[in-house]
Amino acid sequence: LIVGGGIANTFLAAAGFKIGQSLYEADLVPNARALLDEAERTGKHIPLPVDVVCAKAFKEDAEAFTRPVDEVEDDDLIMDVGPDTASRYGEILDNAATIIWNGPVGVFEFPPFSHGTRALAEAVARSGAFSVAGGGDTIAALTRFRLSDKISYISTGGGAFLEFLEGKTLPAVQVLKEAAQA
Repeated sequence: LIVGGGIANTFLAAAGFKIGQSLYEADLVPNARALLDEAERTGKHIPLPVDVVCAKAFKEDAEAFTRPVDEVEDDDLIMDVGPDTASRYGEILDNAATIIWNGPVGVFEFPPFSHGTRALAEAVARSGAFSVAGGGDTIAALTRFRLSDKISYISTGGGAFLEFLEGKTLPAVQVLKEAAQA
């Protein structure tokens, strides 16, 4: 499990790091803390960013600067994972047999904050793993970086794609099952 973007910020907050003015889900911090505790209890590891690319404003032309994750300031916005984090995530993906990717790790639409997502996309593309990518932003990133053809399967399902992987019955699938039984 690799987390990035707003989800990583939620995990960082759960781990006790300051995240400044960054996007995160405050109501899910207890859930993230529980997942981190469960991983530790079972000898697993959820890798968190060790460095981040920040800005003082959510703008394409905002000055980008990299900070260690424990030096994020109160007025910082975390906009991307840093180069050390991107490298570590790439090493994890290099050893994966299967990769399921949903969501960028930064504001890839803004060039100064696209490096982490590009590095992740390139790692998925070069891996020998069976790779599945889903969701609109993920597909947009793969298209932007011209790596779509290097992914084993691309799902346009997004959130529904993840729910299906969780084992939930999707409404359209349910209707098809009911129609098949009729």
